[in-house]
Amino acid sequence: MIEVSSGDRRPGARGAGVFRGAHAIVIGASMAGLGAARVLSEHFARVTVVERDRLPGAPDARRGVPQGRHIHVLLGAGLDALGGWFPGILEEMAADGALLRDFGEQVAWYHCGAWKVQFASGIPLLLCSRAFLEHHVRQRVRSLPNVEIVDDATVSGLRVSADRARVTGVSIERSGGVHDELTAELVVDASGRGSRAPQWLEAAGYARPPESTVEIDIAYVSRVYRIPERYRRTPVFLIIYPRPPAQRRAGFLCSIEGDRWIVSLGGYFGEHPPLDDAGFVEFSRTIAHPELHELIKDAEPLTAPTVFRFLADRRRHFERLQRYLEGLVVLGDAACAFNPIYGQGMSVACLGAGVLDRCLRDQPSGDVRGLARRFQGELSSETDLPWRLATTEDLLFPEATGERPFWFGAMRWYNRKLAEVTAYDTAVYGRWLLVLHLMRKHTTCFAPRVVLAVLGHAARHALLASQDRAGAVAGPLRKSDPATRARLTSCFTRAAGEQRGHARRPRPRRPRPRGRIHA
Repeated sequence: MIEVSSGDRRPGARGAGVFRGAHAIVIGASMAGLGAARVLSEHFARVTVVERDRLPGAPDARRGVPQGRHIHVLLGAGLDALGGWFPGILEEMAADGALLRDFGEQVAWYHCGAWKVQFASGIPLLLCSRAFLEHHVRQRVRSLPNVEIVDDATVSGLRVSADRARVTGVSIERSGGVHDELTAELVVDASGRGSRAPQWLEAAGYARPPESTVEIDIAYVSRVYRIPERYRRTPVFLIIYPRPPAQRRAGFLCSIEGDRWIVSLGGYFGEHPPLDDAGFVEFSRTIAHPELHELIKDAEPLTAPTVFRFLADRRRHFERLQRYLEGLVVLGDAACAFNPIYGQGMSVACLGAGVLDRCLRDQPSGDVRGLARRFQGELSSETDLPWRLATTEDLLFPEATGERPFWFGAMRWYNRKLAEVTAYDTAVYGRWLLVLHLMRKHTTCFAPRVVLAVLGHAARHALLASQDRAGAVAGPLRKSDPATRARLTSCFTRAAGEQRGHARRPRPRRPRPRGRIHA
């Protein structure tokens, strides 16, 4: 619904080149909304977050985050942003039960038919539940003196100026059917996949944004287990991806706060996990490797299986609109929703909030004219990499419907060979991780060192007898490379404080599987 108001509010005087507004509204208290509120608190005298759920006072899952009971990961770029906005929050969460580790060392990852080499990458990994993470971030946002969170309230529509050129606020419906109106210079839509921004634009006389979609029909089922006593001192993050097109089933197991495991099983195109106890455990036996099944078959479940279904990657191209409503910006899943299996959503939301911060810092005048269009354009550029990473992987399934560019076949071959190299080459894997964690551009994977390693691997692999090829990827190879860790990023050292001085026991060197290829 669109309501037209005749009032004309303008911000007061401010210093040149430093935007300062009176009031901004954020729709949604998701990670995208909380990040946006933190950024806006530096540019507006007052920020109001409107959330339709009644927010819990503890780290509990809530209805408005339907995937909240499943495994979540905040990539390196997201953790870096979070630590910058809220100094000390990572240590705070670690003290409260989260586990802070090195991604390259901690994650046991089976991908493209091979286990990735485990090594000290320098990229941080935070192991906790989504509800735990969101609770701590929400508490930090609540502590900001100029931010108010209004929960149990729904934004029913935008209010726009008489000439329908700009947003002037929102209409909200509070609990009990009480209607209210809030005025603001800027409205940030962080309401998620169910965003009504396209309808609101259309009702105000603007075009709906064009969309790009890749239909994948994935469903995943998750449940929480008590960690068996023998594993209590050994945090686990296990990822087992399918190898399309033959395999369609995936499995994930992650240690979280409270001596618990959260386990997510997923399947594409109808191969969805069952919801009964026995069926869930049996499904875990059918994924590409048996490790996850062996861990959970005798473990004690603490929750019933919970399902989440995701039909398609969906990207709304607000940046392509010829005319755009001033004062409305859209970010997070409301702008682009990714296949959750890749763990990109929260991190892209953090990057989007960072784009908003940069745009506001560059805003040349006291009003928001031109801000929305510039923001959506820069957000689109920021979204290109994660969108390409996710959809290129999803389009490996022949059943996936979506545009396959002319270079798709060559990219598919290169990505598969690159994934095989990451089974033993820490330098190549380190570069690849920086791209996956959205800390470097995609061209990092096409640096001369990487291309030569991939082509050399492909040439040698083509000469192997078929029986040796299987042995070349039979098991993971673990290495420790502190020099690589120091070179890649200082984020882990800064955020984790080198695990508070924790001394790591030396790992026994594993014998190399017969037939392994070395660059």
